[in-house]
Amino acid sequence: MNQNNSLEFFLRFVKQRHVAVVNASDQLVGALASDNPQSKKMRADKLAQEAGALLSAISSEDRPAWLPPLHSISLAVSKGAQQPEKILRFLLENNSAIRNHKWQFEQDDKKQAFDFDEIFEYYRSESRVPELFENIIQILEEIYGSGEIDSLSMMNALSKLIATLKRSKNGSYFSINSAWEFLLSFLNNYFWTEVSNLPVAGSVIAALKQTIEETNEEMFKLHTKVDQKLKETVESETKGLSKPKFQFLSYDKSGQNISDITPGGSVSGKA
Repeated sequence: MNQNNSLEFFLRFVKQRHVAVVNASDQLVGALASDNPQSKKMRADKLAQEAGALLSAISSEDRPAWLPPLHSISLAVSKGAQQPEKILRFLLENNSAIRNHKWQFEQDDKKQAFDFDEIFEYYRSESRVPELFENIIQILEEIYGSGEIDSLSMMNALSKLIATLKRSKNGSYFSINSAWEFLLSFLNNYFWTEVSNLPVAGSVIAALKQTIEETNEEMFKLHTKVDQKLKETVESETKGLSKPKFQFLSYDKSGQNISDITPGGSVSGKA
């Protein structure tokens, strides 16, 4: 069993013991409402056993404040050393804390993870990429609704592209890049040639080309910032990776991989 499996097993065990404590507490409250002293002691003893099992499973630093007194009071009631009213009062006062307790080591484990999507989303929201994607969609919709395109295949492809951009513009890193690649492939391999002789190929097409240029520049800036932040984060928190590398699947307006593009849109000398 590797470390991750061992941790998952431990977390499941602690959660199971916690659930058992909650269930035993509910059963004791039910017994306390009856007139059966023996049932009260039996249920108190059951709660003391479950609370004791949970106590023994975790370190003193991880024990919630309610657990030690829950164990000691229920144990005392089961032995007749305390009145049942005391455990009832304790359970009522601490009901929410007992039921809704979040284990610190479980939360710490989640905090240790690198959230790459969160980093990308942060810099994407600070960039002009959402605005520029919206501008591209509006221009394509204007072209689609102009009535100047008489090719059914072109109209179908344009409709599919618009729908894809709308669905992906606020999506994940993969969705954004896939939509961007689809857009560039459509424009370079089909669209520019087909519309070059149409009446619509005037100011609207010029606006589209300008927006693509701006988006290319903004995509480069976005990925540069994300790349730098990921390297800084991983390098600072994972000493074994002194110079981490992240290869992004992104493309500029000419179909070049973004890693081969220098600021300003020119292609570097890499093959």
